[in-house]
Amino acid sequence: MAKKNKMNTSFIIHEDMQREEMKGLGGTDAKEIVNGNWKDLWEIKTGKKAPVDLSDVLPVQLGIVTEDFNREWFTKETQIQVLKPGIIQSKLVEFLYASVDGITDSGCIFEAKHVSPFSFKDVTHRYYPQIQHYLMVTRFQKAYLSVLIGNSQHKIYEIERDDEFIKQMFYAECMFWNFVMTNVQPPDFVAFDQFKGDGKIVENNLTRIYLNGEQAYEFELPNSSWLQETEH
Repeated sequence: MAKKNKMNTSFIIHEDMQREEMKGLGGTDAKEIVNGNWKDLWEIKTGKKAPVDLSDVLPVQLGIVTEDFNREWFTKETQIQVLKPGIIQSKLVEFLYASVDGITDSGCIFEAKHVSPFSFKDVTHRYYPQIQHYLMVTRFQKAYLSVLIGNSQHKIYEIERDDEFIKQMFYAECMFWNFVMTNVQPPDFVAFDQFKGDGKIVENNLTRIYLNGEQAYEFELPNSSWLQETEH
């Protein structure tokens, strides 16, 4: 029997779905959008190109294999319990979802990573868009980034919700998804700085984006007032 979906006021948890089955944008997609890699991601989302096969990429597979251990070690060190939910989908903007590694008993995101000793120094910066996307979808206030470094270190980083960054990312993700839904190819690269809330992009909840110096498409944003409403 399929597991029932669980709901709260802002999102629904799909206990019986995999990330590959979801239509929309998740945390790894948010990283690509923030990094400006729109065309490559658009080709994947519109089915014009297959996603990269990561089954033979050792660092990725190590991260998957060590996820359960990471969760257990985090609890051992902090006494904070972590539950592994299904796919979390926003009820307010349905194309936004989050495939998180866990939710703590205090209502925080838990994200597990396994990195090389040579690459851990920028780990919070590297995964910042992914974690802020999760905080946007869930409306939680904080995330724990639990990082196994090689085979000898474990570090925990607390990352607070960044409302300004989330607002900027929300506009960027909405614009990107508009290209997907209209099947219009975006430029190869779109600078994330264009989406700062300075009036350049957003006016009266209507998005105007300037690409390569020319005005491109306009579309109405989903209501963004919920971005400031957080779960405690």
